[in-house]
Amino acid sequence: MTIRRAVAGTAFVGMIFLSACSTTTKDFRDEAEKFLESKDLAKEAGYTYTDARCEVPTSTTIGSQFACRAVDNDGDEWTFIAEITGEREIVFVSGEVAG
Repeated sequence: MTIRRAVAGTAFVGMIFLSACSTTTKDFRDEAEKFLESKDLAKEAGYTYTDARCEVPTSTTIGSQFACRAVDNDGDEWTFIAEITGEREIVFVSGEVAG
């Protein structure tokens, strides 16, 4: 699964590959949560995110969007919108401090 993302107006590009032959909605959710808590994103974003929780997308269809939340190292809660853009690809289209 490839994940490209934009967080707080800054574009980030990175890849996560899902090895399963066919992906499910839960696979997309799980990979998005793992990515938000990854060290790779922390290096790029300048924040460490914990407690990532994403909705299970309603479908694996390209264009489907789902929301995620995570807490940064300052204790602020963020909301993210992820969009499925390919069979194994997600783009985070937005990310901002909730509130």
